[in-house]
Amino acid sequence: MLWRLLQEDNIKIYKLHYLFELMKERRVLKKGKVVVTQKGEVVIHLANKIVKSIKPLCSRIEIVGSIRRKEKNPVDIDIVLIPKNREKLEEFMKKMWKYLQGGEKKSNWKIEGVKVELYYTNKEEWGAELLAYSSEFGAGIGLRMVAKRKGMKLSQHGLFSRKGRRIAGRSEEQIYHSLGRPWKKPENR
Repeated sequence: MLWRLLQEDNIKIYKLHYLFELMKERRVLKKGKVVVTQKGEVVIHLANKIVKSIKPLCSRIEIVGSIRRKEKNPVDIDIVLIPKNREKLEEFMKKMWKYLQGGEKKSNWKIEGVKVELYYTNKEEWGAELLAYSSEFGAGIGLRMVAKRKGMKLSQHGLFSRKGRRIAGRSEEQIYHSLGRPWKKPENR
């Protein structure tokens, strides 16, 4: 009898543990793929925790993407930053979190079950990076089409003339102004 009660208690504990785990993570469809991630508020809290941890190693840093657009349930974390010393920054992060891959302008991490992308930039491209990684996909394409109609090219590196001369890029407002458009907050794009 005692054995049976212990078994039933273990099953109840297992079910509670399983339910708790389900509450912590969720499966969502993003860009045609099923992604396992944390709940939205957990992702936002984690993003702030990461920024607080690495801010001393950066000249500038800002959370972008779905969090900056103020979406209710962000799936991943995107951060634009200007590192003081990229090698020191990544060395610091590798001690605490899992490094997945990286290149010259970007690195990918898995932190507490959430995909994190860091976008490295400089002060000349700061606004263009914020714009590129904070806009909805369609809004970004729309602005690029406006630039093309005006004989310019817009990318995450800035707004350029046909000849390649930088017109704008330091701020989002500067880019919108150069395109003859009123600036929009990320959540309204």
